[in-house]
Amino acid sequence: MIKRDFILDMLAALPVWLWPLFLWEVYRVERYLKARCADGGGLVGLSVLRSGRIVITLDARNDREDGCDWTVLAPRAPWEKLDPDARAAALTARAGEGLAVIVLVIGLGAVLAGQGGGLAGLPHVMVPP
Repeated sequence: MIKRDFILDMLAALPVWLWPLFLWEVYRVERYLKARCADGGGLVGLSVLRSGRIVITLDARNDREDGCDWTVLAPRAPWEKLDPDARAAALTARAGEGLAVIVLVIGLGAVLAGQGGGLAGLPHVMVPP
């Protein structure tokens, strides 16, 4: 799976006494890549150090879940089929969580700065349910 041209370019760049280590690393990476293909594949980026060691710099698997899943706020449907009231309710519910965190951080910052007594005179913030 590692191309022959890549191996030959690296052998040309490395000193001769590092070739056995580099070729051993190529063998080990080849075994890893074959195991990855059996598990479903993905994208793997490799880099070669000056010592002849191969380092994996990128490891993206095909079967990972999306870390930024926006379907909590809106379903995966065309926009014209979305219910505007349901979307507004979901956004309002999530906005309340963020507002509560902001108020908490501001209050904590004021207490740590020694100005916690001034918070008593401020109007109360209403957080949506």
